[in-house]
Parts: sequence; structure tokens; C-alpha cells
Amino acid sequence: MGFLSNFFDRFDASDFHLAPNKKIKTIQAEFKENFGLSLRVYKGKVFADSEMTFAQLNEKTSKSINASNSDLKITSNMNVKEFEEVIDSQFGVTVQVANEFNTYCINNKYTLGQASRKEDLKDFVNKKGFSSIEEWLESEKCETLEEWYSKNS
Repeated sequence: MGFLSNFFDRFDASDFHLAPNKKIKTIQAEFKENFGLSLRVYKGKVFADSEMTFAQLNEKTSKSINASNSDLKITSNMNVKEFEEVIDSQFGVTVQVANEFNTYCINNKYTLGQASRKEDLKDFVNKKGFSSIEEWLESEKCETLEEWYSKNS
């Protein structure tokens, strides 16, 4: 199943276009809608003002930037590290991809498509000896991931 999912990620119709003139909060909402993941955007080591655009944020950073008015196509077969590096090189902005509840950052080895399918979480629960996320949640006495995260954050 993993091979086919990764293969079809190359043809996913929900590719994401990131434009530097959009507000960060809009980019974050669209990223969540497309991939089901959270996008953390930083100015230095603190979260960036979500009312700013990538272009405005670039004006206030000390990094050299290559931002233009053209958008950037992000595909689900890009791994997290590649995505974060592309954003840094294209816009001079530091980002991190986090899970849907924004409680942890996704390991760089996963693609955006894999992270969207919670393959990182599936690997985590498998390493703990469970055959599924549902089985693990049951052992934690939780019905949903949201319930587990709210209890453990």
C-alpha cells in the first residue's frame, strides 16, 4: 500500500501553490486544507506574525532572499526536509511542518503525502507494538487523536 500511495502522490490533484503575497495565516489554512498538516512559520526563532505576507516578512529578515511575485508549486511527494529547504531558499523564511494538531514536527524523512496519511504516527505506534492507531488509542483510553492530544498537551 505504501508504494502505491507514494506513487500516486506524484499525481495528486491537490498540489499546493504558495504565493509570497498571501498572508501567512492564509497560507497556513490552505496548507492545512491541502495536506491536513500544520505549517509553522518563523521570523528568526519566534513565530511570525500571521497577518504578514511572506514578502513582508522577507523585508524584515536579515537573510538574503529570492522572493518574487511568482508562486511556488508544492507537491505531496516532496519530503518534509526538501519542502522546508525550498521555502527557505525561495522566500528566506524558516518553516516547519507539524502534525494536524500542531503538537510535534514531522520527521524530515517523510513526504508531505506520507505525513498527511499519518504514516509517521503509524510507524510510532507500530514501534510500540500496536498494529494500528486505533489499537494504540484504545490502550490509551482515548477514542480519537484529538482526545489523546488534548489529554497529553
